[in-house]
Amino acid sequence: MMSYRFPSGRKQCAMAYLLLVYALKKEGFFNALPEFGYNGNGKPFLSNYPDIYFNLSHCHDVVACFLSDEEVGVDVERVCKYDDDLARAICSDNEYRWISGSSDPDIRAKYFTELWTRKESLVKCNGTGLNCDLKNIFTGDCPDMTCRDFLISSFYDQTGDFYISTCRTNNQNIIK
Repeated sequence: MMSYRFPSGRKQCAMAYLLLVYALKKEGFFNALPEFGYNGNGKPFLSNYPDIYFNLSHCHDVVACFLSDEEVGVDVERVCKYDDDLARAICSDNEYRWISGSSDPDIRAKYFTELWTRKESLVKCNGTGLNCDLKNIFTGDCPDMTCRDFLISSFYDQTGDFYISTCRTNNQNIIK
């Protein structure tokens, strides 16, 4: 938590931790406060809950937690102004055509944010982080975005103007 530079990030991190504790309690798994370990790529795991996998995400005033019995990833992002240079930098040709296909910059911003959260949830599920060419992170064929190796779901919250995407491999059973 203290690695965050600004107090707002520290607060979001603390809220994510509390949400994780709440989820463990709600699902009937809680027997002690979570203790973190880290894999070789820095992805956290619960060292005192070896059969439970989790992932956390937060931005602004939104916090998300995903629990499962297998590796998972979650990302939440607020929709921001569309940036064509950024889209060109992270999108495959097909993804860029899908995003830029609308003349409405608000639609392009939503498409881009959805795609970004999908990509980030996938790399968080894999535990690799964003350490590769983002154009090569395939989350499905736009616009339906069906990916056969992973189950990636996205949800747009109109009230908060944010997307949340979750990722898990196709053979997993979700806890919640």
